[in-house]
Amino acid sequence: MTLEIERCDSVAYGGEIKALFLRNGYPAFPATFDRAYPGAVSAGGASWVARNNRGTVVGHQGVFPRVFWDARRVLRAALFVDNLFDPTHRNFWSAVELCRRTLADLFDAGGVDFAYTDPTPGSFAVLRAAGFKTFGTLQRFALPLHGVYLGLHRLLSRPEPLAVTRVEGLLDRSVAEALRAVQPRTQFRGQRSLELYATRLSGVTMPGWYWLLLRSQRDAGAPVAGLVLARCVPGRAVLDVVDVIWDQARLSAASVMHAVARAARADGLQKLSLFTLAESHLARCLERCGFVRRSDTLPLVLHPMHQNVALPPAQDWLLTSFDGSAW
Repeated sequence: MTLEIERCDSVAYGGEIKALFLRNGYPAFPATFDRAYPGAVSAGGASWVARNNRGTVVGHQGVFPRVFWDARRVLRAALFVDNLFDPTHRNFWSAVELCRRTLADLFDAGGVDFAYTDPTPGSFAVLRAAGFKTFGTLQRFALPLHGVYLGLHRLLSRPEPLAVTRVEGLLDRSVAEALRAVQPRTQFRGQRSLELYATRLSGVTMPGWYWLLLRSQRDAGAPVAGLVLARCVPGRAVLDVVDVIWDQARLSAASVMHAVARAARADGLQKLSLFTLAESHLARCLERCGFVRRSDTLPLVLHPMHQNVALPPAQDWLLTSFDGSAW
């Protein structure tokens, strides 16, 4: 059956999009939509919907704008999210057509350097057929918080001792100050803002979250040099590092990880978990700090939107689960 595909204002068509997800077994989606989509649309995001011959929305693809930067470049990205079809229209070619139309419209509009996402196995083939290429693998790393084990790896990685301050609440002034203070250098990472964090930090998708602010222990008045968004995994003694950024000029990755591990162990937790790009410098540092690669993986796929885009190699990227499409 032929489907009509159109780009639309996600918020204006929110009722139809929510109805699609509700009838396909996603009861939490309306709250997620209300939290994440208005900000995305105001920043230039949109939805692409597929309609059947009765005009009903039977397919959806969302795109959220993102900005990635390092000391040398600022690039604009399009994060593909929330791809879904009704079962009667859920087939390979309809999904490919929707994805290709989305890419074509982004290309025609300009202003985007690359598109990316972290597809599930079911959508990986669709994205490849639409022109996305595998860039790397997002993988979970876990650190046992056993005292002897941590002590051994602390001796091997020689981290600087850091002061750790726990903060709760999205609009805390110290968090805003940390975001201004922690600038990228060789790391190529997504820009952060309180507004962007607000799209995640509520609802059932992120219970038990808090901030950890990191600064040098040698200077009590030193500005914040690292910011961690963490959450306690419900029902498990695990601290999940959802996001982490730090100033490479003032802190090493090993210092950051050992400081977070020490704080988690002091809270009685038994494991530290972090999702990042397996090919990155951070991943290699995690292994030197004692982290173990787990079997949880997702591909990272990219689609350059013009010939002149200069993406850094995978080793220079700093990605966390916060950069992914799971909202």
